[in-house]
Amino acid sequence: MIVLLTGDDQHAIQEQLKQYKAEIDAQWLTLCYHRFPADRLDRAISVARTHSLTGGKKLVIVENCHLKQWGDTELETLQQLVQMPEFTILVFVATNVDKRLKIYKHLVKYAKLFEFPLIPPWRTDLIEKAIATQAKKIKLVLSKDAVEYLAEAIGNDMTRVATELRKLYIYGNGKQLELAEVKELVPCQTQNSLQLASAIRQGESNQVLHLLDDLLSRSEPLMVIVATLLTQFRTWLWVKSAIVSGVKKDSELAQLCSISNPNRIYYLRQEVANTSINALAKALTMMLDLEMSIKRGAESKDLLLIILSVSRLFKLT
Repeated sequence: MIVLLTGDDQHAIQEQLKQYKAEIDAQWLTLCYHRFPADRLDRAISVARTHSLTGGKKLVIVENCHLKQWGDTELETLQQLVQMPEFTILVFVATNVDKRLKIYKHLVKYAKLFEFPLIPPWRTDLIEKAIATQAKKIKLVLSKDAVEYLAEAIGNDMTRVATELRKLYIYGNGKQLELAEVKELVPCQTQNSLQLASAIRQGESNQVLHLLDDLLSRSEPLMVIVATLLTQFRTWLWVKSAIVSGVKKDSELAQLCSISNPNRIYYLRQEVANTSINALAKALTMMLDLEMSIKRGAESKDLLLIILSVSRLFKLT
């Protein structure tokens, strides 16, 4: 079996890998379980093509395969996929892939594709559902408001969700946990990049400083912060532009702005109602420049200065 796992939800991908690993006889893991970086593709394929000495399944994982790092040599190596032994599980793991690539099109001829996108931070309904599902799997009983609190406190960090749910399971010892108990055990870290975006749009410089300080103290990567801000401000600009252009129906707005859930339009309308389109356009330009600066080595102090400057744009409108 050949598999391609892609997506930003690293927790879900690691859980899938654990399932494959569980299919290997534990006493033969040393011989039948192998992990390789993407630049060792030739070695990984060679190991995968070798029949297991135990007669059972063999798991070979090739990690960090965004595929763009592979050229004609790797494409030629992948021609050997057609000769993969029946009991080999060969897994390619990628955060994201360009589906237009020739090497991707060749790979998916033989591999089953499983996509694990991270739940958008604003989709609290889906986050709550994911938390409730994980809790049920480990037989943890939570009240409805406790689940809602966890979605707010943790957000879409599914790795932390799993950690906190295991802690609650041990504490609960089989009984249902209520909101008050969960609040004591799970700290609320709602200071996230989406809240930072809202504070910037509202020109609340003090709140911007507080949120940014909290994010940086938790070692949130600068590129992750900026990527979220870019996505949010781009969405606000698209929505505002469409409204100014005369688009009235939510369904049309959602389609024009590439928003998968039309129900979100109601909230976006409110968010941009009193926001200047010129300020949004200027903010997006400044953040694109900031993204390039960070890629060139800019540090947190540079991030702070530019974000405060963006915040001032909205304080003046």
